[in-house]
Amino acid sequence: MRKLIFAAAACAALAGPALADDKADIQAQNDKFAAAANRGDVDAIVSMYAPGATVLPSDNSVVTGAGIRTLFTGMVGGITNLKLTTTDVARISPTYIREIGVVNFNTKGDKPAAVAASYVVVWHKVGGAWKLWTDIFH
Repeated sequence: MRKLIFAAAACAALAGPALADDKADIQAQNDKFAAAANRGDVDAIVSMYAPGATVLPSDNSVVTGAGIRTLFTGMVGGITNLKLTTTDVARISPTYIREIGVVNFNTKGDKPAAVAASYVVVWHKVGGAWKLWTDIFH
């Protein structure tokens, strides 16, 4: 029991509240991601993912490695006006942040539609830069 209490206390001490500029830092990354998607730059999108990243898209698949490039290559051609809005961040540790947000975009094609959805991301600081580590959207 003491080990469990110590472990919980240690996790709480490491996590702590988000730093003042965490939300702004993550929103800046989202703006960079949206700009890359809106111009169809899959290389820029893929570069924003950490090594070992996992993407969980709305089709219930689990996408890793080279599959991330394949996923976004298929997606960016079918959307326009992507906007990601950070609504909440929580610092999990010095090198991890959990983000919750909303995404808006328009589909292309014969019957274009405006889409609004939500997402959860865990960001990991790699080499001093925030990278997408776990990306869940629906």
